[in-house]
Amino acid sequence: MLVERTAQILIGWDKDLAETLRVFTEVQNEISYVCFNNGEPLSALALHKKVYHKVKGRLNAQMTCTAIRLTAGAYVSAKHNGHEITKPFRFKKPYALFLVGKRGRDADFRMDGKLSIWTIRGRKKLSYRIPDYFKQYFERAVLIDSITVKIKKGKLIGYVSLKIDVKEAKPIHTIGVDLNETNAVVAVNQDNDVLFITGLQRRMLNKRTFKTIKRLQRKLAQRKAEGSNTRSVVRALKRLQGKIARRTRDFCHTAAKRLVGWCPENCVVVFERLRFGQGKRGSKAWNRRFHQWPRGMIVRFVEYKVQGKGVVDFVDAKGTSITCSMCGLKGIRKRHSFFCPNCGFMHADINAAINIRNRYAVLRDGGLLSTSPEASPGGKPPTGGS
Repeated sequence: MLVERTAQILIGWDKDLAETLRVFTEVQNEISYVCFNNGEPLSALALHKKVYHKVKGRLNAQMTCTAIRLTAGAYVSAKHNGHEITKPFRFKKPYALFLVGKRGRDADFRMDGKLSIWTIRGRKKLSYRIPDYFKQYFERAVLIDSITVKIKKGKLIGYVSLKIDVKEAKPIHTIGVDLNETNAVVAVNQDNDVLFITGLQRRMLNKRTFKTIKRLQRKLAQRKAEGSNTRSVVRALKRLQGKIARRTRDFCHTAAKRLVGWCPENCVVVFERLRFGQGKRGSKAWNRRFHQWPRGMIVRFVEYKVQGKGVVDFVDAKGTSITCSMCGLKGIRKRHSFFCPNCGFMHADINAAINIRNRYAVLRDGGLLSTSPEASPGGKPPTGGS
């Protein structure tokens, strides 16, 4: 089974390559005004027909086509995500995409340990270094698709997109996972071992940042009412919102990596199929809370990272938080505490994770899953509490 991975490499500094990144970004900014088309972005083909003859010659033919496709793709992505396009996009940070493939079109990894890459001064051989963590990807790589080169802190960083061959996992060991706001990930395996990943620190930091954002939003409204310049406040708001987004993404990557590393080989990671309606909990405060809860991002990152080691599946979330995992009676949940009239107190998140694991096992063994795994375990998983 082929899966896509992205590995980083550190490329030796070369001024011609750095200038190539600048020219690539400059070409994108030039054709971005044409692609904007008064708020009705052009397709990649239409944009190519309009601008190729105007920008050709500054880059090679392949990279000129790549710049056109990436520019059109940026508008398509923004429109798909529901963003209103009111002005042409500006690509501020220099970067460039070099296609590799089987022919090594714009770049190629040579047998002598050098990176052959196209620059505005011609093809050059540059030294590069692979960090220890990413060496495993290159050792198993079947095909290298492309390299995206950026400048970070005065260094040339290459993001290599490659395909690696991994064995197809058999979903044998069931892992129940309960996602929460405070205890971000609570997982229980078949031996009733528990993994806790707390998200409390991230929530506290985000709460502090949101207070600053609210203060700046009040200041922005005041300045607009006065007719004053608002650019500095808008820049500060964008910086803080970007900070929250990066913090959340980094946390989800870390949490997903810890969870996948904790799971055994040939595992099936089971999540709840969460749906939130607009009933009595459809208030603005409620919606704001769950908008800030990155449950979907964690699931997507786990699906990506568990490839080759296991699979991800889902069960209905109804009753997992209020049902006792030991006797099946309905209990009372209050925050992180769960009380069963028959079994007593237990941790609510652990109880929910066990219910998720057991529910999947019952559906699988009863043949009630919509997508039944190819292999099933020899015996039934334990149903006891933590």
